[in-house]
Amino acid sequence: LLLSGMEGIGKRRTARVLARTLLCERAGDAPCGHCDACRTMAAGVHPDYFETAPEARGKSAAMIRTEAVRDILIAASGAPVAGRRRIILIDGADAMNETAANRLLKTIEEPMGEVLFLLVTSAYDAILPTIRSRAVRIAFGTLPRAEIEAALRERGTENAATIAALADGSLGRAYALAAEGLQLRDEALALLVQLPKLRVEDIWAHAETIGTRTHAERTAWIGFLQMALRDLLLLSEDGASDALCHIDRRTELAALCAKMTHADIFALMEETRRLAQRFAANVNPALQIEAFLLRARKPFV
Repeated sequence: LLLSGMEGIGKRRTARVLARTLLCERAGDAPCGHCDACRTMAAGVHPDYFETAPEARGKSAAMIRTEAVRDILIAASGAPVAGRRRIILIDGADAMNETAANRLLKTIEEPMGEVLFLLVTSAYDAILPTIRSRAVRIAFGTLPRAEIEAALRERGTENAATIAALADGSLGRAYALAAEGLQLRDEALALLVQLPKLRVEDIWAHAETIGTRTHAERTAWIGFLQMALRDLLLLSEDGASDALCHIDRRTELAALCAKMTHADIFALMEETRRLAQRFAANVNPALQIEAFLLRARKPFV
């Protein structure tokens, strides 16, 4: 099975519950939580359940390497110990390197034992087409803002409506934003709004500051910019749109929108896409951000 959909909408949780249900000795529609299989699953020691996820080494991007897949395939080749089948969950299946993905493909095509693979991904198109064609896809949709806002209010979260809009359909992202706060979002939006009057000296300072952040923080920073650019397009078509992501910053974005054409917005969208790609490579972040801001400022100079 290939469980796909955006990050933070419950794919991994669903896969784990499914695994617990299938291994449960009572064979019901949900894990009983009391049998030996459920207890060993809860303890993380069930002999027929195996799970792996991307691993980061040093400054490199997290990935599922060949040795991790090799260990899983060895497990897949054995006979079940306590249940009717072995279950293997691969979280972030799109993060397998090519060699690892091809090794997995061979086992999926010709399994040596009773085994069920649960592949979880937030990037369906990044999975090898040959693997996609041999799996049953279960697509997860996004959640309505109202449901996310209600879940946040139950937790007593402040700014629940604002966070629900920024979560873009992901409850997991909403919980993360509630815990982390909106400082990074506010910095990204403030910089975007300041573009028309940024001096070169300001650009140097911002580039140095953002360049010292972690890769995850820089990626999130770009994401907030991209959401704001989408908001600008919505505002240019319908100034009263209620579909904005940054619903609490409508006035500032509307003022910026009045100074930009559609071509300007689309050009800046392309620049943010390229910047995200460059961050994934071995580059100097501060220099890349400096160049990005210089190009982003051009329409206003």
